[in-house]
Amino acid sequence: MRGISGRRAIVVGGAQGIGRATADRIVAEGGSVMIVDVSAEHAESAVTEINATAGRAAARHFVADISDEASVIRAVDTTVETLGGLDFLVNCAAVFIMRGLEATVEEWRRIMDVNIMGQALCVKHAAPRMTSPRGGSIVNIASISGHIAQPGYLTYNATKAAVANMTRCMAMDLARSGIRVNAVNPGTVWNKNNERYHREELGLTREQADNHADIGGRHMLGRVADPEEIASTVVFLLSDDAGYITGENLMVDAGYTAM
Repeated sequence: MRGISGRRAIVVGGAQGIGRATADRIVAEGGSVMIVDVSAEHAESAVTEINATAGRAAARHFVADISDEASVIRAVDTTVETLGGLDFLVNCAAVFIMRGLEATVEEWRRIMDVNIMGQALCVKHAAPRMTSPRGGSIVNIASISGHIAQPGYLTYNATKAAVANMTRCMAMDLARSGIRVNAVNPGTVWNKNNERYHREELGLTREQADNHADIGGRHMLGRVADPEEIASTVVFLLSDDAGYITGENLMVDAGYTAM
């Protein structure tokens, strides 16, 4: 893709799942990444594997809880110092608290602190550091859950709806700075969280989940996604190939929300 090689990205939540697949793809396209993640173990492992595959020191990591503004500031500062600048931000970190009206105040605060405030803080502090004449690009990971109702998902869906609309507002506010802001809204993805849930709670293999009427069957293509399929769209939106796209909430859901 045009405009990825030689450019520098922060991938928040980049140690696993969609974030890890996105970091892999950025490096494969010739970019460099700072993986910002709450798990030192997973981040270190991801960086080791990415650099071994790339044959170069293309990835670094910084441990941070994005609900803490001071941690976000340190992560951005370290990225600029280490990578020599900042061109892209991918907001992929999230807390998966699926609760209905029974959700506690503590559960509400935790999911809002990460999924809403955390993403906002990352944009707040990363955007001013995107000073290249080529502009910058930000991709927030939202979800189809922010656009539909699902039973027992009140907490999660509310935060992802906020991300979808924050993206539009951020795009408007940052346009004059030459920074594009878009969101990717995935359908069901076979990441670590979903794999654990489907295997341990429902007793389903990947093939069974694909064939299940209420899981893969909810998608027109009849299956759930691999993280790499979402990452491809994220990197497209970062790239110069998407240079005239901003303020967009792109559904990457195999037709789920069109049914």
